[in-house]
Amino acid sequence: MSILSTVRRNGKRVYIAVQTLLITATALAAAAYFLAPGDSSVSDWLLFTCLALSIAGLGLLEYLKRTVTDQLRDAVRIEAERTRLTENDLLTGALTRGRFLDELNTSIGTLSKPRRIMLLLVDLDHFKQLNDGFGHQFGDEALAHLVACAKHCFPDCTIGRLGGDEFAILMYGNDLARCRSRAEKLLAMLQRGRACEGHQIPLGASIGIAVAPQHASSHKELPLLADLALYESKGAGRGRITVFDPDMLSEKRQRRFMERELRAAIYLNELELHYQPLTDSERNCTELEGLVRWRHPVRGMVSPAEFIPVAERSNLIDMVGEWVFRRACLDLDRFACNRISINVSGEQLKRDGLVHMLDRVLRETGASANRFVLEITETVATAATPEIIARIERLREMGFHIALDDFGTGHCGFNYIKTLPIDAIKIDRSYIRNLGHDRIAQVFVSALTQIARIQGLTIVAEGIETEEEFDLARAAGCNRFQGYFLGRPEAAPAIRRKSDNVERLALTA
Repeated sequence: MSILSTVRRNGKRVYIAVQTLLITATALAAAAYFLAPGDSSVSDWLLFTCLALSIAGLGLLEYLKRTVTDQLRDAVRIEAERTRLTENDLLTGALTRGRFLDELNTSIGTLSKPRRIMLLLVDLDHFKQLNDGFGHQFGDEALAHLVACAKHCFPDCTIGRLGGDEFAILMYGNDLARCRSRAEKLLAMLQRGRACEGHQIPLGASIGIAVAPQHASSHKELPLLADLALYESKGAGRGRITVFDPDMLSEKRQRRFMERELRAAIYLNELELHYQPLTDSERNCTELEGLVRWRHPVRGMVSPAEFIPVAERSNLIDMVGEWVFRRACLDLDRFACNRISINVSGEQLKRDGLVHMLDRVLRETGASANRFVLEITETVATAATPEIIARIERLREMGFHIALDDFGTGHCGFNYIKTLPIDAIKIDRSYIRNLGHDRIAQVFVSALTQIARIQGLTIVAEGIETEEEFDLARAAGCNRFQGYFLGRPEAAPAIRRKSDNVERLALTA
């Protein structure tokens, strides 16, 4: 409590009483001196009363002094506790985001007098999976453990929590080798894990480092550069340490430029959906795969391998996915083939928005879900969380067919075929290409087709480019085929013209 509040609370009673006592004592002393100079008894009585009043006034003043001192001491303690709560994260003990950024601003110096510091951004890997798999309590313990390890490895540095599972370490000086050594020690400590229900759960983190003033001399720019380095660590497989490199800026600019261009292409309808046929063993078209293409007005055709990864790193993949599905719904009645298959990104499957979007577009276009096959890659399936599996099952309940694409490129064993909610498997083209001379490819394809037949699954051979590959895939047990030998991806009007020509030939025959 402040002195001002103390004065306001006690002013009317205590302070006025003290003033009254002191004024009375002074008046009595003056009366004793001037009014009764010859009467010693009166003078003595007045002096005694004056002394008593003065002592009482001094006592009250001492009481007020102690009261105010105690209140000030309590105020200092409360203010210190309030500061601790506002400047330190309650869960981990690290500085809060605002306090850490203030410290960074102070430590980095000015343009004329820069100081040498290193900023490390640390992100706990797979934090959502830790929360989902072991509970939020373990997730909180993992965050606190990360900060404890960071304090051990960086004892003379400032550590802050920027939000969620992202932390920052401010290391003074420019000894980058020492900084990397400490960061490696931190990763090693995290790898030892954290106990949970009798098991030691290993932890991992990705780290990005930027150095001032070598890379930037602004407290606003330095975190952006460290974040770029952190992004590279995540993209390279996580659990890594990456120091900012100026080349990252050009890559970032390129990505940002392509993001803007792609966003405009979606709004301006510059994307195209080309269709590649899937045939049965008699080479009759049974299905079409819709493949997105980008016809840029200046650069011409942009490869999906170039713009899809950029879209997946932003929310553009949801926009591209909706455009593709809507276009396929509108094109559905153009073809006599039963179904259209489209690719679904693993990033889309991570969000509930995919299910809502597909349902909404079906209602808006009047299309039926059972006319579509949604293809997910093997790598997405092997890393699927229970939430992703639940979304896939919801899509099957809506009527969609699910195909496992690029089977054989990752670590998806035959056991997955029994557990994953799928209707078809597309064998990667690398196995089809080697069927003629690779014994392992022959055994793999033959075994897969036998298991799929038992499970009632459709087996698609991808990448058929020759008559021999078609015959070998058919002999191995595949019942659907796709590749340039059977048909290249083409725009919808071209597919329609070919279908009309086939019908006219059949009539004239």
